[in-house]
Amino acid sequence: MRSCTPTYFSFCLVAVVGCLLAISPSARAQSDDASATKPEVAGYWVANEHDVKIQSVELGIAGHFKLGSWTEVRLHVQSSDGGFLDSKPKVSIIALDSDGVPTEITAPDPFRLADYMTYHIPVKIGRRDSNLKIKFITEEGGREKTSIREIPISQLAKPVAASNRLFLQIGPDIGLGEALNRYASDLSDSTTFATLDQPGQLPNQWYLLEGIDHVIWTANDPAMVDALQPQQLAAIEKWLKLGGKMTLSVGDQAAQLIGPGKPLAPFCPGTFREVQQLRSTTELEALINTVAHVDRPVDKPLPIAVIQDPSGVIVVQEGSRQASTPLWIRSAKGFGVVEFFAFDLSANPIANWPGREPLLKLLLDGISDRLDEAKVSMQSGSSVAHFGYTDIAGQLRMALDQFPGVRSVSFFLIGFIIIAYLALIGPGDYFFLRKVGLRMEWTWVTFPAVILLASVGIWFLATWWKGTSLKMNHVEVVDIDLESQLVRSTTWFHLFSPESKRYEVELQPSTVPSSKWNQLVSWQGLAGSGLGGMSARQSISTVPTPYDIDFAQTGETTQASLQELPIQIWSSKTLMGRGWGSLNETEYEPLSERESQLIEGLLTNPTDMELTDCYVFHGRWAYFVAKLPARGTARIVPGQSAQNTEKVLKRRRVQESTDGGELWDRQSTDVQRIMEVTMFHSAAGGRSYSSLTNRFQSYVDLSSHIAGDRAVLVGKVKSPPSKIQVDGQSVDNDQAQSWSYVRIIYPVQKRSPSEIAQR
Repeated sequence: MRSCTPTYFSFCLVAVVGCLLAISPSARAQSDDASATKPEVAGYWVANEHDVKIQSVELGIAGHFKLGSWTEVRLHVQSSDGGFLDSKPKVSIIALDSDGVPTEITAPDPFRLADYMTYHIPVKIGRRDSNLKIKFITEEGGREKTSIREIPISQLAKPVAASNRLFLQIGPDIGLGEALNRYASDLSDSTTFATLDQPGQLPNQWYLLEGIDHVIWTANDPAMVDALQPQQLAAIEKWLKLGGKMTLSVGDQAAQLIGPGKPLAPFCPGTFREVQQLRSTTELEALINTVAHVDRPVDKPLPIAVIQDPSGVIVVQEGSRQASTPLWIRSAKGFGVVEFFAFDLSANPIANWPGREPLLKLLLDGISDRLDEAKVSMQSGSSVAHFGYTDIAGQLRMALDQFPGVRSVSFFLIGFIIIAYLALIGPGDYFFLRKVGLRMEWTWVTFPAVILLASVGIWFLATWWKGTSLKMNHVEVVDIDLESQLVRSTTWFHLFSPESKRYEVELQPSTVPSSKWNQLVSWQGLAGSGLGGMSARQSISTVPTPYDIDFAQTGETTQASLQELPIQIWSSKTLMGRGWGSLNETEYEPLSERESQLIEGLLTNPTDMELTDCYVFHGRWAYFVAKLPARGTARIVPGQSAQNTEKVLKRRRVQESTDGGELWDRQSTDVQRIMEVTMFHSAAGGRSYSSLTNRFQSYVDLSSHIAGDRAVLVGKVKSPPSKIQVDGQSVDNDQAQSWSYVRIIYPVQKRSPSEIAQR
């Protein structure tokens, strides 16, 4: 056998290296080709007549969205030659509403960079297990070209049930999720946390934040805040003022965040003065009744933001009464509420303090539903099984589905009609021929005659039961905040159609006290997993053609109406509207607080509507005012009789339970009574009273504004502040029922510490 020489080994090594060098360029080329042909987003093309590539599709905020609430689709599109983009394609999103009927929303003008286009499209999704369709249409040479990509929603974002809460965390975690699991089991089971990873996930329009129940913002990084666009910050501010809730925590970077002219200054409940190093935290430790001290090194005290002239309720402060420093302030911002912490909850020494979780528990007590766990656990399950809803918005929906002149037909009556019909065409026809002495061959005449007469009779009977006119039930609440000079409206309305038809529906202000009015009209779903609920597994609707939610931007105002809305014969459609605008210039005087939270002062009505049967709520007291004239005033005087707020809100339709408590009538269809509790659900006792949550549209509840330095007046108005136009006309007054309310929030001047000391 021949031995291997070193020369032989060298030759083999050179050959192997040469092969590798020859192969590697082709391998690199294949790798580059593979990266260049990166697969498109999830889903599949239903039709594809364009040379277009979808780079990415993002739904919701931080990978989450809430069913039945407005959110955003961010669509990034690329064209290989630019011709598709130059043709100005019409892009739209098709999604299912709560009834499984497709809705279509056309995208606004995109942002273009080279051969890329970015679309921001509002969308409202009503089915958990549904698909989202992206539609492209162009006109080329008189021929319309269409491309449609269909994507399962679950592959884009996580849907959150309408009966649950969605919290958005901006900045470092403060441990609120752990506190939820430890202290609030009911709230933790129904709360989803979403963490904002990229600033681009925030929308530029406030209503696209509608599904967010609470924003937890740990503001300790000025660079992260500076990365947000001014439109995004303005959207968060508008969302907050129109009913949002926020927890804001600042620390040693407060000067760059909430100082005058800084990005987060609008969220500060006062004027920022300076960052102070706090050495004594005895009041903070006493608040949670703990012996665990905040562990602060001697050379590094706790940095806090010093706030001058704070507004709202000071939950805890350090220092003497004459020279105090607020640490936690609960302040109203328009119709929303800010929980402001003057120290950083995510950084040491607070982050390692054993008292942080008990402190967050106090925060959760204000966020959670007021409930008796034992009582609710027995009743919540039966709510879905028997009533089909667990949220008070579902009870309002059930009540608004009761139309005058529309009678429900029992199964017993239907069975009786079927038996009578069979008796007529069978034995009845036979005995009739025998009675009149006709031959049996005449049954070829009498049999179809009986069928025809029975059909005509059943048709007239059904028409008598259901009616022949379009009917409507309409509830509207107009809210006015005098201090921020804001107006908003929330409208619920149900349409009952006597025929299968497509309608155009829009909402127009009539006596709303705002000159620049924004209005959105859309469908409304049923929260929960009961029959008809948005979280239930249901079959797809038989209506294949979508109806349009038409957005129109006119100057600084936004309008959305419904086009080609289909309603089947003798069926109803549940719709809602949200409006907002600035209050027409109004002069007013703040109310004054006396001892024991009693108030006095002048009540101003900035509207052209007379308010009747009014109540003014502040703290634990309620004052009855029979009438507040249009553009007029009324006065609450010292010594005026005051009633307990909770007792006033529970004054009717209350049953005594076996244990002596009070139960809400969950079968009631009294719209007026339902609205009385919906508007102040928490103040009426919350879930412990009604056995129903108020999470789907919790912004309607103004209970948080009763406490502190606000008072809320609520009164009835005779005519709705907004007009509902169906096919360009108002619904006949004889076929419409309406319930309308106006709520006015007045600032209350509380007594100063020196005045309290003198008394």
